[in-house]
Amino acid sequence: MTDASRDSEKCQRKGRIVTHVLVAVFGISTWIGINGIYVQVPVLINTSPEGWTLPSYLVLVIQAANVGPLLYMILQHFRWKTNELWWILSLLFLGNCAMGLLSFFYSKTIVINGNEYSLVLFILAFFNALVGCFSSVLFMPYLRNFNKNYLISFFIGEGLSGVLPSVVALIQGVADNSECTVSKNDTMDAMKSNLMFSSSDYFFFIFIVLFLSLTSFIVLEYSSLVQRTRDLDKSDDTISNETHASIPNTSDHRQDRKPCPLTEHKLDLIHNKDLEPQIRHLLYVLLTVCCFFSNGIFPGIQSYSCLPYGNVAYKLSITLAQFANPLVCMLAYWYAMFDMKHITYLTIICSCTGSYVIYLAIMSSAPPLQHTTIGVFLVVSAWTILIGLISYLKLAIVSVLKNSRLPEILVKAGAFMQIGSASGAIISFLAINLTNYFKMNDPCSS
Repeated sequence: MTDASRDSEKCQRKGRIVTHVLVAVFGISTWIGINGIYVQVPVLINTSPEGWTLPSYLVLVIQAANVGPLLYMILQHFRWKTNELWWILSLLFLGNCAMGLLSFFYSKTIVINGNEYSLVLFILAFFNALVGCFSSVLFMPYLRNFNKNYLISFFIGEGLSGVLPSVVALIQGVADNSECTVSKNDTMDAMKSNLMFSSSDYFFFIFIVLFLSLTSFIVLEYSSLVQRTRDLDKSDDTISNETHASIPNTSDHRQDRKPCPLTEHKLDLIHNKDLEPQIRHLLYVLLTVCCFFSNGIFPGIQSYSCLPYGNVAYKLSITLAQFANPLVCMLAYWYAMFDMKHITYLTIICSCTGSYVIYLAIMSSAPPLQHTTIGVFLVVSAWTILIGLISYLKLAIVSVLKNSRLPEILVKAGAFMQIGSASGAIISFLAINLTNYFKMNDPCSS
């Protein structure tokens, strides 16, 4: 190998490493805005006028942001000319502006009909949610111009969008609201004394990460180094495909080979193009119910389930649950249990764990083991396990549907997921704000 070829190979390797890093940082932008806001809710909830109902408002706002992708898909359906590059740039710029403003105005309230509302927080959360909601219809399709290996880096970045805010929140500390305070200002002072840094500093850190994501996307699109790497990858893929095409296929002559008995029962379900309608409809229902609870009901009632045990329990349950999602995805990579038997077991376990946290939320005025360490441990463990198992269950259901290879089956699955999430958010908001099922437990009441 000559020195010139060595230098060329070294340059190519360097370009690929840089591109992988840029794609991962770009992927962080997907949900870090919303994850960052939600992880900070245990701090915001003590000073916001909504109090324990704040999560239910945020869930409704986040689901409302799905109107953006819906309008985009309508434009695509009617073949309106849309510039994908400028849409992504505009969304990332919008997310940066929203998070930058949030670091200064997150605590500002507006009086409507004599009642205070965190309207500024809700509006800025809506614009941050737009970035995440658009990521599936814009960000991932953008990567079709890259080698398929870069998609893994994008998903790593998407996983970090939940992990990074959680790590920063743990460094920030857990504020204890067990002591009674007489005013909002006293509450804010008590919170600040228990935290390493304020919510303003926390949101400013998220803004910096979003700015880096915007910068990474600009470099991906306009850098000559990335462009050369993309061209080299395309040429390598072309050469590889031509090489494979020229080699005779010697492995397809044994078509009478039977599958291994251990995997034969999975082939009928997972790899069958004609997935039985009853099973397919059951999976649709399970997927809808999963999203109904995981994206609608559970985020809204989590404050009622955890806060009676203290702010420590609430913050840990939210923070540790953010780690559960990427961990179960890694588990699925190494140990996949994607068949109806395991889906049934997971559904039963999720139902039991979900019933427990709903029971705690309904009993929020005086839940069992309220002032005990074991109570805190149980509620934090229940929420962490619940979020992890539901994430795994949704992944298993989608994988079974995907492997059936029926036309547009994932489009239908996505529609059912959105229906479940939106209906769950609406019902959660109405149940919390218009009924007496969920009660606030005022620690200062006698």
